[in-house]
Amino acid sequence: MNKKLIFIFIGLAFLAIALFVGTPFEFLNVTADKIATFTIMILFFLLFIVLFLQIRRLDKKIFKHTATGLLIVLAIPYLFIAIWTTLLIASNYHPMWQNVKVYTNYKGERVISQWRETSGSIYDYRDRKILADFGEFRISFDCNANNLKGIWTVYDINNNTTTIINFDDNK
Repeated sequence: MNKKLIFIFIGLAFLAIALFVGTPFEFLNVTADKIATFTIMILFFLLFIVLFLQIRRLDKKIFKHTATGLLIVLAIPYLFIAIWTTLLIASNYHPMWQNVKVYTNYKGERVISQWRETSGSIYDYRDRKILADFGEFRISFDCNANNLKGIWTVYDINNNTTTIINFDDNK
């Protein structure tokens, strides 16, 4: 019973954290991005199924009902994300993230501001802190470029200009 509860708790915590953090993988090739996105969607779907089956095997009704409720609450946003992502993947125009600015500090840390045209007039913006860059594949996570501290060199890709910004002075 305790092993099942621990597994269920870890699975639900993983789903909750992944909902806010997102996947740390970026593929810069359209085909690789579609395959990776589809694979990740299948893995998350399988995790929901495994958690649901484990919850059904619980003995105490209070744990079973609580865990089922939490799983359903997490499944709702994942369902909408899956529908939206499937629409983006299935379309002929697969919107890809495009780099706008690259922030670099003296430690070599990099943050990239990106945008994509999701639909005719819908644009998405995000900032990603780069952990590793392998050319066509990156490991990164979402961050907020407005929360950067210290002196950063900013390369504006569109204007091909480099400026130095002290984020401590801007606050």
